[in-house]
Amino acid sequence: MGDMSSLRGCCTLCSVLLLAGGSLAVLVQIHQDSLNGTVGQSVLLPISYTVDAASRFPVSIHWTFRNSSNTIITCTVSNCSLGPGGAPRNCSASCFPKHTYRGRAEFFSKNASLLLRHLKLSDSGVYSVTFGPSFQTWHISLAVHEQHFPPECPDTEPAGGGGTAPRIPCYVFGGCYCFILLFLQLLLHLPWLRPNSREASNTEPRSVSHPWSRQRRPQPGAAPPRGATPRPDAFGRC
Repeated sequence: MGDMSSLRGCCTLCSVLLLAGGSLAVLVQIHQDSLNGTVGQSVLLPISYTVDAASRFPVSIHWTFRNSSNTIITCTVSNCSLGPGGAPRNCSASCFPKHTYRGRAEFFSKNASLLLRHLKLSDSGVYSVTFGPSFQTWHISLAVHEQHFPPECPDTEPAGGGGTAPRIPCYVFGGCYCFILLFLQLLLHLPWLRPNSREASNTEPRSVSHPWSRQRRPQPGAAPPRGATPRPDAFGRC
């Protein structure tokens, strides 16, 4: 009887170990559980995972948005070799994205991260990733915001090296345009300002002398006018 009880205890312990081993077959790490994104840009939902043995493959990975019925992409990862710590390498993945996310969602088989492109405000919410066959789920929150900087003007010419020329913000062109307009207006008003200055100089008040306010200087040798006081030097000369 004692042997039977000990055998039952041993079997129970083995079952617990098997369940623990099954739950620990895939170890998932969420690097950021809360992210921010910008409308029109891209954002990476970063995770990584390791397995305890290559025999655990294939592994099914399922990304959803807000609820389990709103699927983004479903992938099956297989034929992986394991690196240090059980990190998968050189994997092959078979993925099936939802038609609304085609061209917007990209899956990375080596770490199961998800890249979202061309973000919209409606992309804000909770994203979930589920690993099978254990069907454990992890969550990441994403908040998408409007752009808070001026839009850039489109490029006019490609760079010489085959790349794209650096973009110049539109407000630089706007400032140059306003400066040119101000300079042209100044040039147009200068010819009108010059005659006005001349007219202003012509209209300045002048001192008017009345005929009776002038004193005629006597000519040399002429008699002083009647009633006038003779000058002292008028009689001292020969």
